[in-house]
Amino acid sequence: MTRGLKRSQTGISEEMIQTYGEAIFEMSHNYQLRRGDPVRELNWEEIEKQRPGTGMSDIELARKFGLTHDQVTYIRTIMERRRFRRHNYHRLYDLGGGRRFRSERFIPHFERFEFRPEAIELRKSLDFDPRIASTHLRSGNWNGDTVSAWLDRWAKETPEAIAAYGPEGSVTYASQREEALKLANSFLELGIRKGDVIAIQLPNLPEFMTVYFAATMIGAVLSTMHMPYRGGEMEPLLRHAKARAIVCGGAAESYDAPSTMLDLKKKIETLEHVIVATGGAPDETLALRSLIDDGTMAPIEEPPVASDPAILCFTSGTSSAPKALAHNHQTLLANNRIAAPIYNMTSDDIVLGGPPFTHAFGICVLNFTLMVGASAVLMPAFTPPGLMELIEKGRPTVLFVAPAHVAACAKAGLLEKSDLSSVRIATISGSACPPEVAYALENAMPNGSVGQMWGMSECFMGLHTPFDAPARIRCESLGFTTPTFEARMVGDDGSLVLDGEEGELEIRGCSVIAGYFNNDEANRVAFTGDGWFRTGDLAKRDADGNIHITGREKDIINRGGIKINPTDVEAVLDTHPAVLMSAIAPVPDELLGERACVYVQPQPEKSVTLEELCSWLDENNVAKMKWPEQLEMVTEMPMTPTRKIIKSALSAV
Repeated sequence: MTRGLKRSQTGISEEMIQTYGEAIFEMSHNYQLRRGDPVRELNWEEIEKQRPGTGMSDIELARKFGLTHDQVTYIRTIMERRRFRRHNYHRLYDLGGGRRFRSERFIPHFERFEFRPEAIELRKSLDFDPRIASTHLRSGNWNGDTVSAWLDRWAKETPEAIAAYGPEGSVTYASQREEALKLANSFLELGIRKGDVIAIQLPNLPEFMTVYFAATMIGAVLSTMHMPYRGGEMEPLLRHAKARAIVCGGAAESYDAPSTMLDLKKKIETLEHVIVATGGAPDETLALRSLIDDGTMAPIEEPPVASDPAILCFTSGTSSAPKALAHNHQTLLANNRIAAPIYNMTSDDIVLGGPPFTHAFGICVLNFTLMVGASAVLMPAFTPPGLMELIEKGRPTVLFVAPAHVAACAKAGLLEKSDLSSVRIATISGSACPPEVAYALENAMPNGSVGQMWGMSECFMGLHTPFDAPARIRCESLGFTTPTFEARMVGDDGSLVLDGEEGELEIRGCSVIAGYFNNDEANRVAFTGDGWFRTGDLAKRDADGNIHITGREKDIINRGGIKINPTDVEAVLDTHPAVLMSAIAPVPDELLGERACVYVQPQPEKSVTLEELCSWLDENNVAKMKWPEQLEMVTEMPMTPTRKIIKSALSAV
């Protein structure tokens, strides 16, 4: 065993010890043996009599808290050193074989903990506030679940069940696991280690799932790159993530992904491998298919544990620069596991998700499907006709979509023309949903109900509407907090607002991140001193306790001291016959500070003036103080993967 290995090389930080230490110490076999009068009296004979049936072993604690056996042993030993009275050290000296007590002597094969410095850096962003973490650990909200363990389960229990229906056929759970395991071993042969980042830019294809599962099998961290991103957008993200490899699609007429990634490889020191998943693999790249075919079925010697990081994603940047955030298996899966009963999902379900896997919403849908052993219908790219056709052919029973997906299908007149009879539940999420959009989808589903879900990359599913609630609640609100979550609305001064009043939504729960990766300023702004996460969303609670999102705090326009929330105004403008979509954003004003500018993407072959828009607002009883004072026409709105308008990009249009 290597002596002299510093704690900084192990990936175990002081914050990690604070998070798990108290719970491990108090529930451990050793503590149970040493507590009480016998300890104070140093009556070791009596202690030995108490040995049977007291406390939990290190292995049991590792399973409970999602750690490795060695990690638990290390943390427990450190806590024992800190908590046992100094006069007990002579006994520990004796237990150590007459040698001075050192933690390392109780930890075999300690060198297995050694991580790359960048992997340790990433792991530090998962150092949770011990007060919060202790609650989730003791309650069981966090357990030993990992993504690869769930795949292993279904591959064993239902090997022939369909994991996914892709454009070129179906994939069973057994074949999905086999391909993922072969790829995982090929990743190891490439020198990719636990904690290393594998970036990916692929649409919703079976290949994405294979890479995701393979990365989680070896404890690597998957970092998603949105499909519209090109080299200029990806370079700072890949550099920030210190990515070791990137998986992309083949060359296409509109976008040569392999060439783009090879150019990035020359610029980013850590980026060693470019892996091409579809089409031909040019020189200096690796073919994903070859890595799978050449991989072995050898078991992974050091699989991940629940506290290991699993994904690194970037915020969509609708109103600010993207920020990196990491989820471990605990925060990634706890939300899905606890919320699954809400949807009454089973292995018999067929799940169609509109959002891309490169977005947190898409990953959430994929994990929902995995955890119940259901089948996923994959949609590589969204178009209104394509979505409706996939519903009619794939016959999904569970549907996850963004408001913009539904709105686009409704405006194209496709909802009433399509057969949605297979869908029993449809969840709308990704952005604020106008009630008329939710009602339009519900009316098109003869055998199903619509519900809403609110979440963010930072927390996944925080609010939801029960599917057995009246349509008014499901279509016009976000309902209540998801189990284990808490929500509150606060004013500008941080005080709680009354029901019916608007305030910023703050939440806390088992899937909220510990903090942003290498961004202390963002953490200072995002978290309160008592552990609440500031979402930036404006919300209010009605008399029945249902929560309604009313807008984004950063979207508020301060016109000479009068604050204007553009959300309701945009909803009215979007109903104008000549408007495909609209967005209101502030523009500087020397006198008032800010004034409202409306950006409009018109319907094909139509146009509209500012006067016509204001008349429309007047007819719909919108107060004049909320009317826009400037109009800019755009050919295409800048959009996030879940089709939210990126207002920060409109000033450059």
